[in-house]
Amino acid sequence: MKSSKFWIAVVVAGVAMNVVDFVFQGMLFSKMIYVKFPQLFNMSPSNMPYYIVGDFITVLVFAWVYDKVYASFGGGAKGGMMAGMYAGILANFPMWIFAHLSINGFPYWVSWAFIIYGIVWYNIAGTIVGAMYKKGEAA
Repeated sequence: MKSSKFWIAVVVAGVAMNVVDFVFQGMLFSKMIYVKFPQLFNMSPSNMPYYIVGDFITVLVFAWVYDKVYASFGGGAKGGMMAGMYAGILANFPMWIFAHLSINGFPYWVSWAFIIYGIVWYNIAGTIVGAMYKKGEAA
């Protein structure tokens, strides 16, 4: 069973990442990308609960992996940020390049916008998780 520090880090990072997504996905990308390509994206308000829960699940999975590779990156904000950088590149670079290659009409520049945003997203999440969760410390 994970310590209470682990779960607190997941909740705090999950809330923070939902705020980040609201600003970037809900405000910036909605005007910059989603409105321009409505045939590609289903941004229905009825999907909002799934996006919110999805951020918490993503942070939970990231924190779980970070817990497993903690020794490679170390604790603290810096270690979490580095783990986030690796996770962000691993998760986003191939996914969005292949989206461009396999989905008709998916613009190449949108792939890069999502790659950069995804890497930044994981860096922020990693920094928060790393700063709050120090493996082996008493809760």
